[in-house]
Amino acid sequence: MVKKSVFLVLTVFSLFAASAQDDEKAFKFGIGGTLSFPVGDLKEASSVGAGFHLLAKYAVSENISVFAQTGVDVFKNKYIDDASTNLVHVPIMAGARFNSNGFFAGAGVGYGIWGGGGGTANGFHFSPQIGYEWEKYQVFGHYGSTKVTGGSLSYAGITFFRTF
Repeated sequence: MVKKSVFLVLTVFSLFAASAQDDEKAFKFGIGGTLSFPVGDLKEASSVGAGFHLLAKYAVSENISVFAQTGVDVFKNKYIDDASTNLVHVPIMAGARFNSNGFFAGAGVGYGIWGGGGGTANGFHFSPQIGYEWEKYQVFGHYGSTKVTGGSLSYAGITFFRTF
């Protein structure tokens, strides 16, 4: 499943790159980090999460952009100080943003893959986002939630991207 997910993400990034050949300013690729804090069910077993993310963004118009985003987040086990008990999250999503004077708001939807601690949980993932973009940088607050059997795994966080 992870191999198929990685293939899907690479395909989406390739499509964004191919469509950007006509207008280099409309396409941006980003790399960055995220800091997340568990809420709800996830808060019961995990403390802070940190991750590394990739972004492909295409400006459809002056005020609307679409994006694809993926990454890896690691949530530290709250009770056991052993890396093998940490939860690993791989969000794979696409979405849209509305932009005005550097500020943006939008949401991404897709698939969330969770593993670690001897188990896995996967499901529908969504992430509303609000932030600011200037020159080659983006910073935004977000909420991420994956619907899994018996509940959801959710977090709130902040992400910083350097775009190219």
